[in-house]
Amino acid sequence: MPLFCQGEDIEAAESEEFLTESSDEETSKAHYTADFILQFEPGVYINTESVLVSAPSPIVYPISVGFIWPNSTVLSVQPTISFFMMQHLYYEDRALPAEIENRTSTTLSFLLNIPAVYSIFLEKSRFQITAGLGIFMRFGIRAHGVKDSDSGWSGSAGEDVSLINDYFWKQPRWFYLTAGGSWLYDLTPQLRAGPVINISIPVGGLIVDHDVQGMLISLGIKICR
Repeated sequence: MPLFCQGEDIEAAESEEFLTESSDEETSKAHYTADFILQFEPGVYINTESVLVSAPSPIVYPISVGFIWPNSTVLSVQPTISFFMMQHLYYEDRALPAEIENRTSTTLSFLLNIPAVYSIFLEKSRFQITAGLGIFMRFGIRAHGVKDSDSGWSGSAGEDVSLINDYFWKQPRWFYLTAGGSWLYDLTPQLRAGPVINISIPVGGLIVDHDVQGMLISLGIKICR
């Protein structure tokens, strides 16, 4: 075989090998990319105490942001953080949800959720089942219109706010287990949306208080981009 033909064959083989490696690398990158997540999921914050001294289980409106990685594999992780606000009062050594006229604190609530995700892929949609650990970070601040010197269960509203924060943090009431599910429809190749349900179980509260005070059950919409 002429030498120039052998040279052409070698160049063609090298070119084909380079294209194959490039294609494999692009496929690998595509399989290990992340999706940004936005969720709006109104929910119920379970109050197990008497409504004679506290509010009925209030409706809260968490907004959640996070990401899922990888976004195209059966198993993945989905760290998210949710934010909402509510009102609390302090009564008989417990921080309880409060009606606005009886509130002592406005509570800034952040739920850090780190679940594993199991995905079932269909032709134009996917089902996702999640389960993981949650850290419920709550920070009570004196509510607007309430003075430190106002009366409270402990003697003053200012002292009640301090006790509300102690209630949230001095025992592991911040420790939660989470579970949920979603159905996402492929609106475009890069955009998916659908309903989502989440349950946040206060494992720390079950251990300390032997009840599900502070359990969250939410239903809303999930968007992935």
